[in-house]
Amino acid sequence: LNTAVSMPTDTLNRLLLVSDGNETVGDALAAARRAARYGWKIYAAPYTNEVRDEVLLEDLVVPNEVKKGASFAVAAIAQASVATRAQFTLYRDGFEIQKKEGDLVAGPNTLSFQETRAKEGLVKYELRMKAARDFFADNNVASGLVSVAGEPRVLLLEGIERDARFLARALEAENIRVEVREGKGMPGSLEELAAYDAVIVSDVPATDLRLAQMNLIRSYVEDLGGGFIMIGGPNSFGIGGYYRIPVEEALPIRMRSEKKKDTPGLAMMLVIDKSGSMSGDKIQLAKEAAIAAVELLSDRDYAGVIAFDGEPYVVAELQPASNKGGIIANIERIEEGGGTAMYEPMVRAHEQLQQVTAALKHCIVLTDGVSQPGDFQGITQAMQNDQITVSSVGIGQGDGDIDTEVLQNIARWGRGRFYQTSDPNDVPQIFTKETMTASKSSLVEEPFLPQVLRNDPVVRGIDWNNAPFLFGYVVTLPKPTAGVALLTERGDPLLATWRFGLGKSAAFMSDAKGRWAADWVRWAGYGQFWAQLVRDVMRTTQHRGAETTLTVQGGEGHVRIDATDPSGAFVNGLTTTAQLIQPDLSLRTLPLQQTAPGRYEATFPMPATGSYLFKIRQTRPGAGAGAEPELVNDYTRALTVSYQPEYRHLSANESFLRTLATSTGGRFEPTVEDLFRVDPEEQVPVRRRLWPWLLTAALLLLVLDVALRRLD
Repeated sequence: LNTAVSMPTDTLNRLLLVSDGNETVGDALAAARRAARYGWKIYAAPYTNEVRDEVLLEDLVVPNEVKKGASFAVAAIAQASVATRAQFTLYRDGFEIQKKEGDLVAGPNTLSFQETRAKEGLVKYELRMKAARDFFADNNVASGLVSVAGEPRVLLLEGIERDARFLARALEAENIRVEVREGKGMPGSLEELAAYDAVIVSDVPATDLRLAQMNLIRSYVEDLGGGFIMIGGPNSFGIGGYYRIPVEEALPIRMRSEKKKDTPGLAMMLVIDKSGSMSGDKIQLAKEAAIAAVELLSDRDYAGVIAFDGEPYVVAELQPASNKGGIIANIERIEEGGGTAMYEPMVRAHEQLQQVTAALKHCIVLTDGVSQPGDFQGITQAMQNDQITVSSVGIGQGDGDIDTEVLQNIARWGRGRFYQTSDPNDVPQIFTKETMTASKSSLVEEPFLPQVLRNDPVVRGIDWNNAPFLFGYVVTLPKPTAGVALLTERGDPLLATWRFGLGKSAAFMSDAKGRWAADWVRWAGYGQFWAQLVRDVMRTTQHRGAETTLTVQGGEGHVRIDATDPSGAFVNGLTTTAQLIQPDLSLRTLPLQQTAPGRYEATFPMPATGSYLFKIRQTRPGAGAGAEPELVNDYTRALTVSYQPEYRHLSANESFLRTLATSTGGRFEPTVEDLFRVDPEEQVPVRRRLWPWLLTAALLLLVLDVALRRLD
């Protein structure tokens, strides 16, 4: 309808609208009235389809916020076009908690569940329906998020779950509630992560996390103000593959470290599959992985790259890694194509590694297919006899995609490691982990005593003079704005913190379990140190008398905040903003305007399905000139769109179509004659171009004038 202004003005403009009349976005009636001012008439014809049996769930009705221990109702309306039988299952954070089954009548059917054991934090409820007579499955789910007030909660992710017992017990003893999971149990959505006030990742390799989960951690800290701590170990920081990925951005340290003079030199060959099946993202990510591996090497190391399809191609001869620019430029020129023959490239890699002298020699082989036959055992054992270790990486689901048995054997024969992933995005982290592990440049395993660099609140009040030894750490570099509170005896950072966006993060380069902290776990200051660190980075929530209401209508959301003081009086003049994190993790800032005493509101588009999280802050001007604004409220709320609005309607909205047509002088359900009938009162000014006639007349007169002059 908004194209009306661009149509010709000297014609009778009419529009035939064929629709079901169910508006989901915008204001069609306002657009129709605007078009009528330009002389348009709208003729509306209802779009009809075969009648299908259909049942849909409308939005799940849950309170936005409740107090700890309070019971509340979880309700929904099931709209049915026919009478049928249906089963309803209610889930809390992905776990089934209640189930109902019964008969539905044609029309609206109200369902209600009573919740009495909601856990603290941001809790997601999801209602799923199965109906005997139903066509669309997309509208059989309804979701809602509830913020339950309670004690702070911490999520502890440990590489091996049983190793988390020392830290979990120490924090529980300091009245900090801890939920322990293995690294692969990292939440897959931001609303699930937002239920925790801090997240601790302890000795979890980057290969246990997906790239999307790493993005969640960064958004959790930067946009939601969450707390994040990474603890060291043989699978953490750079040696765990955390290089040039979102998690590193959120931490106060860099994963790459300058190589120590006493660290052995490394010669490394990368053997990369560039066959036709590696096209698209696979080859690009393989090149990124190779580049990241080369960047991690010091100038004292050696690097070389061989690509292969049906035959080997030497991309970069084995050479000093000081020529990083030339090696990287050659890697970037790799293009996919051809078959898969892996044996000959491994032979070439062996030959090149034999030609250099280095304390450590390593080869990484990557493929996404099944290679042509070759003596893989012979070449790998030949490498091992020359003190060359070999690791293998397979991109695929398993047998059929890759030869898992051969790749596993290559890693076993070569005293290396085997990695298998179905996601090419994991490849850069795998190469980074392998490079750092092979170079042994970032792992220091020797007894040392922590050295206090500055008296931060995190380390204050602890008897560091009687602190026991730690037996190892991962070498990192602090970022320029990081605060380093503890050092190792070599001068490397042991504890660093900084503020990242709205949140705070910390890195502790030793571990918190029985490997490097075997004496620490029995130390009296162990629990105090970790409790102080967790409380320092933990998300702070301030929520005094602010009642938040979140609603969605069609493709638009609405947030309303009613602010009152302890006596119940409205609080006016607050500067109110909401950081809106959308389902794709993009960020949008919403300024809320005061619309009534103590009321602040904003409307915003919600085009996609998923969860929308709000970080709400309210401040008032400081007491004196130049004073900092006073923080009044700072908390998180969420809203969910379960499915697209198109699935919310069971029949055509003929009354709306009739209103659209009559508002412009058109007709509802017109005939063909109605569309082309011109009423006597319908007149429009028509402009005709006269210049062709005038030009023709001028030419004729010119010829006549010339002829008369000649004849005279």
